[in-house]
Amino acid sequence: MIMHYLKWPMLFAACFILQTSFVPSLSIFGVKPDLLMVILFFFSIRYGIMPGVFVGFFVGLTQDLYTPAILGQNAFTKTIIGACIGLFNEKVMRTDPFVKTIILFVMFLIHDSLFMLVSLAKNTNHFFVMVPDLFVKTIPRALYSVAVAALFYAWEFLPKTARRR
Repeated sequence: MIMHYLKWPMLFAACFILQTSFVPSLSIFGVKPDLLMVILFFFSIRYGIMPGVFVGFFVGLTQDLYTPAILGQNAFTKTIIGACIGLFNEKVMRTDPFVKTIILFVMFLIHDSLFMLVSLAKNTNHFFVMVPDLFVKTIPRALYSVAVAALFYAWEFLPKTARRR
């Protein structure tokens, strides 16, 4: 019974540790998957809007405290993404894994757009300087993270008899 309550906090802690230590060695041409965003996606899909908002805020705050470039920037973006993913699950649709991976890809685009807008407001850069980053950094990172999420989906949807062999 206690493992039921500790499963998600342990998953978030493990993903944070892996994100900060192991994932940089998995980078392909400087592109790394975002495990915290993937696990936030699965959590918000499972539990809905309000838990997604709270967990998104605390995951983002943890990231902000670990790398304090702009304090609150990760908390802001992860909170909005947790709410949006939970909203899709509660109000709009409960769909198959293919559509959920598309939603995850779109959420990466929204997350990085919001992240760049906050950076834009802070640094007073021009918008046109940051737009290429969406294509050069965000789309490959989103595709890499969606591929990692697809591995989790494959694990979840494998028949239990196939896992026991």
